[in-house]
Amino acid sequence: MIRFLDFDGVIVDSIGECYMVSKKAYYGHSLFPYAEDKYKEIFYKNRGLVRPAYEYRTLHRAIEFYMQNKSKDVESEFKKNTSKKITIEEDFFEKEFFYVRKLYSSYDFNTWAKMNPLTDFGNILANKHNSDTYIVTTKNRKATEDLLEYYKIGVSGIYTNDEIRQAGSKGNLLNQIMNSQAKKNAIFIDDAVEHLNTVTDGRIKCYFADWGYGVNTEYPVYRWS
Repeated sequence: MIRFLDFDGVIVDSIGECYMVSKKAYYGHSLFPYAEDKYKEIFYKNRGLVRPAYEYRTLHRAIEFYMQNKSKDVESEFKKNTSKKITIEEDFFEKEFFYVRKLYSSYDFNTWAKMNPLTDFGNILANKHNSDTYIVTTKNRKATEDLLEYYKIGVSGIYTNDEIRQAGSKGNLLNQIMNSQAKKNAIFIDDAVEHLNTVTDGRIKCYFADWGYGVNTEYPVYRWS
């Protein structure tokens, strides 16, 4: 049986790295005008709303509105401004996000990697090859490959943000992979119900990763022991 695994929140706990990188990409060299502890707390609480990296821009904007008392609810502000199709501004932000990540990882790789510690589930994948296991993540390919190599996690394939965007959704991409490999069944583990909701292929059983960042709805929780 094939296993399709999300990466951030499922295999690695990247929330600290994503906060650092997205904040730098959003604010640049501007003076940060908010109380750091409060702002960070709100970001951590709402990290699960973000799917593609460009949505970090939407999250930071929603937090700003909240901090300026222009909005009473970060989540509703985020959802109100989430684009169904990536805008020019969001595309620019996403490129900046990946550029900042590249700078941090290039400057001090070990420090950057340690900001992405393994989850308990990730630990069972480390230091071995995991056959019939595929990574399907909105993370960029270079960062995904670097962290898999760092933790010595071997997998059968890696699909990242570019392939997902081309397919239209994680669900569409999984369907394509299943068809190309003539597989009869698979499981898909993700911490975002928005991604699980895109799966329409009856050969794929969806599971929610409750150790990640999202909030579950009706999906069974994955248990590995």
